[in-house]
Amino acid sequence: MKKKIFYLSILTLFASNIFCADNDQENNTIERLKRNPGLYLNFQDVPIFYTGNPLEGLNTFAVLPPVSIQNSEVSKKIEALIEKELGSIGTVIKAKPEDLNGFGSGNILNIQVGNVSKWEGGELPFFRVTLNIETPVLITKTNVKTLPRVWTINDFVDSPFDIKSEDKSLGAIQKLLKEFVKNYKFANPNQKPTFYLY
Repeated sequence: MKKKIFYLSILTLFASNIFCADNDQENNTIERLKRNPGLYLNFQDVPIFYTGNPLEGLNTFAVLPPVSIQNSEVSKKIEALIEKELGSIGTVIKAKPEDLNGFGSGNILNIQVGNVSKWEGGELPFFRVTLNIETPVLITKTNVKTLPRVWTINDFVDSPFDIKSEDKSLGAIQKLLKEFVKNYKFANPNQKPTFYLY
């Protein structure tokens, strides 16, 4: 009987430790959500930031719309979307190709639309829309300058890119721009960035 009580006590102690650990983890998750309300990033894109935010302090961007879009009407609609969504938090300047002011800070907001290739070759019947933020970094140990992606988010459209899938493509680009705007506002609540649209 004493042996049974001893094992039962150990089992109870073990279970309570697991419960406390789970509870602590749940509390940490709740606290993180309180600090980052309504923010969403896919773990396949970039890790959720626990401390600091890669968008914090970035205030000027060169915006590069997708170069893969050949249809000029679709390109105009994408530009209008970019102006609308980014204009909701900052100033959008339509830059001429020779105007390099947008690249002065080194921050690049790059939107890409492309097919998804299969591992064994060929293409899958959908394409990916990506929004990347790149910023210059100097690796002091090697004195190498690089331009890594510090923030990125993807969406997928379940049909090949053509005029028939235009609405889906525009919807995906708008969704990613809205996600960026939401995350940027959280990281920089009192800042009005400048976007040079090329």
